[in-house]
Order: sequence, then C-alpha cells, then structure tokens
Amino acid sequence: MKRFIIFLLALSLIIPSTVLFVSADEADHTNTSLEATGFDYPQYLNDESEISYADNEGLSPSAITVTNDSGIYHLYVIFDKIYGEWTLTDPATQKSVTAGKNSFLHEYVNVTALFGNAPKSLTLSFERNAYVAEVYAFSEGDVPSWVQMWEPPLEKADILLLSSHSDDEQLFFAGVLPYYAGERKADVQVVYLISHFDTHNRPHEQLNGLWTVGVKNYPVISDFPDLFSESLDGAVSAFQNQGYTYDDFTEFIVKNLRRFKPQVLVTHDIEGEYGHGTHIYCTDVVMKALPSLSDESFCPESAKEYGVWDVPKTYLHLYGENKITMNWDIPLEAFNGKTAFEMTVEGFACHKSQHWTWFNDWIHGKAGAPVTKATDIKTYSPCEYGLYRTTVGNDQNGGDFLENIILYKDQTPPETAPPETEKLPETTAAATTEAKENTNNDPDNKLNPIYLLIAFGVVILLIIIVFIIFHISKPKKRRKPIKYKRI
Repeated sequence: MKRFIIFLLALSLIIPSTVLFVSADEADHTNTSLEATGFDYPQYLNDESEISYADNEGLSPSAITVTNDSGIYHLYVIFDKIYGEWTLTDPATQKSVTAGKNSFLHEYVNVTALFGNAPKSLTLSFERNAYVAEVYAFSEGDVPSWVQMWEPPLEKADILLLSSHSDDEQLFFAGVLPYYAGERKADVQVVYLISHFDTHNRPHEQLNGLWTVGVKNYPVISDFPDLFSESLDGAVSAFQNQGYTYDDFTEFIVKNLRRFKPQVLVTHDIEGEYGHGTHIYCTDVVMKALPSLSDESFCPESAKEYGVWDVPKTYLHLYGENKITMNWDIPLEAFNGKTAFEMTVEGFACHKSQHWTWFNDWIHGKAGAPVTKATDIKTYSPCEYGLYRTTVGNDQNGGDFLENIILYKDQTPPETAPPETEKLPETTAAATTEAKENTNNDPDNKLNPIYLLIAFGVVILLIIIVFIIFHISKPKKRRKPIKYKRI
C-alpha cells in the first residue's frame, strides 16, 4: 500500500508537467450562436457548406451577430462573392473596426489583435448587397489548419505561376506549388487569367486547393470569363465577341509581371496542353510581351505604376528546347514526407466540381493502371518544361527553376544590415526585451521546441526519481539462517 501511494504521488508530478509543455488546445467554434437580420436564408450561415449562402440582396443594410460565452478570439468569414470592407462591432463597448480591407473571399480576423480582448459577442455589419456562405467564431487556442489565414499578394515574387483556369495549377503544373512554396519557402505568387466567379463552387475550390499545397499569399484573378475554344484564333474571336481584345489580355499579363517582378515565370504549353484555346492565348501573349517589358512605352500605364521589368527566366510547360525534367516524387519535409505530386493530388481533391472530367483519370489513373507518381503520367507530363527565355544563362544541372537565381529574401544588401559588433541603443534593447516578454506571455504564442525538450528532460528525471524511491522503499528479503548438520 505504501508503494502504491508513492507511485500515485510520482504520477501526479509527471502527468501535469507533461501536459503543461506538450499539449496545446485547439480553438473551438461549436459553442457559437448566430443571429442574422436582413438576410434571406440565414440558416445557411452555419451549415458548414461553402456552396450554400445567405444574401441580403434588396434588404441591405444588414447584420450578423455571433456569440461565444468563452470569448471570441478568432473570426472566419467565407463570402460567396467578393465583398470588400465591412464593419465589426463589440456590442458591449460599442467599439467598431473595419474588416475586409484586402477583399478576400475567405477572410480570417484576429479579433484580439483588433479589439485588445476577446468579446463574447460581435456584430458584422454590411451596408450593401452581401453574399455570405459561412461564419465561424472561435474560442481561445490555435485555429484549425483548415482556417485560411491569407497574406496579401506579394510585393515581389521569386516565382510567378500564370495559370489559365482554377485547377490548371493542380494539374498541368502539378508539383510546382507544394515544392517551391511549401518546401523551398520561395515567394510564389499565383495569377489566374480566367475568373470563375460566375459559379458558386469553383472560387472556393480554388482557394482551398492553394491553401492545401502550401500557398499563403492570396492569388490575383482577372475578370476574363471562362470561354472554351480549340485554337488561338478561336480564343481571340470568342473573347472579342464578349468585348475583350488581345490588348486587354496583354495589359493584364504585363501589369502583373511588372507588379510582382518575378525572377521566374512559369506558364502553359505553346500548344495549350490538350489544345485549349485559352491556354494557347495565355502563352502567345507572354511570348510576344516578354521582350518589351523593359520598354516604358509598352503598356505605359503599368510602366508608370510599377516600373518596367525584364523576367530573368521563363519556363513553358512541355517546351521542346532547353528541356528540364522536374522530380515531383521526392518526399518533402514540409508535408511530413509526402511528395510534391501527392500534395498536388490532395490539392486537386478540393476541386470537386471537376472530378467528373477526364482530368480525374489523368491525375489518378484508371482501374488496373493507377497513377501514384508524377512520372506515371506520360501525356502532358507535369514534370517536363523548357527554358524559353533567360537573362541569367542556361541551366546546367536541370530540374530546378531557381538555378542561377538568388531568392529575394537572400538579396538584402550587406550595407543595410547592422554590423555584428554594433550594440543596440538602451531604449531599443529595452523595447526588444519587453517585446520578448510580451511574446512569452501571449496566450496564442506557440510552444517553443526548447520547452518541449525541457519537459522531456523533466519527465525522464521524475521517472528516475520514482525508480530510486521504489528501490529504496522496497523491503529487503531476510536470509534464512543456515543450519549446520552435526558431523
């Protein structure tokens, strides 16, 4: 009995220390209540479906009030259509802030950063027509991984992927995004030539797929509609009939190349992969525009707004010259050992509306011939590219878009960095110390790996102590007296 009590006391020391350092709570949204005024179909605001939505068309202004008795630390709003700025108010204090400044379709709001506390109730106010699919209010803790905390589009991109449609980035460019954005941590910007906002599902699938493969900067999406054709002339004609000229496409692409100043541009096959006219149109504009990007008289409005640029490297999918073969079948540390191709398959899984198409068999294979690696795909292989244009020399090693390229984050001029021996002023040092203390006291701050090591050491030490206590407290066996026989 004595040993059992000692054992329980030891466990009472071990278990709390393990939980203290190792466990982390996840924010919860299941205890949230919601009320909406001025919206049709308010039941769709929390049915956990992005396709269904509530709208206030003809009923604006309108509002949605969410309540969580544990306090609202995070807010996640999924719009059905891009809205823009809206107002967020704490009814208890009447403090209001402006949200939606980035006009994201999927909008994460750090409530405590805006209000300085975690209100139990918040009101979302909309002054014009709003289409809202889902509203989640989370309690304290880390938000689930499916909550998309988008960063604005980049200022400068190491790689710009110019994709015609939503899902092309997961199909014909399979592997590019998880490898370079997720594993290599390059600054990757995705630009789409076509808009799918005339549908309710594809814009959500687009963002869900990008988030799945590790893209964190919000994509740029044009206003050009989705029109099918089977040739360049067919595409030009189809878009002209809708009021969009070749110059419109040129100005859009040139503007984004000058805006993001990519070191590497990746885009479609000259033949449009399977012959899609919009893919062909996209690459035709790129090839004709590249030599003139550094000319201020070419598309002068974007030159004035962003300056001129000359893209150092441009890769075209399946291009026949200066070929390189990408290896998308190497396990990636950023995705727990999954390959870039496997992650792209997960990205395409988000595009549920396209699973009825032949693309599904192309990326998954058919019965008896499954596709498990990128190299299994022989038609329109996602591994094959060619260096169409370069200002930094041809590739010598192959298999890396970033050969001969220094990432923007590594290009900081030496003179801008303070010398190693330079000491911070006392006020700066004090502010730095205070900032570190505030970070350590932040309830949302993630656990430092050093703390985990300390916790592990504490647990091992306590186990040793328990072992020693048991060894000391264990009663020793008495030796039986030896009986000697009389001879």
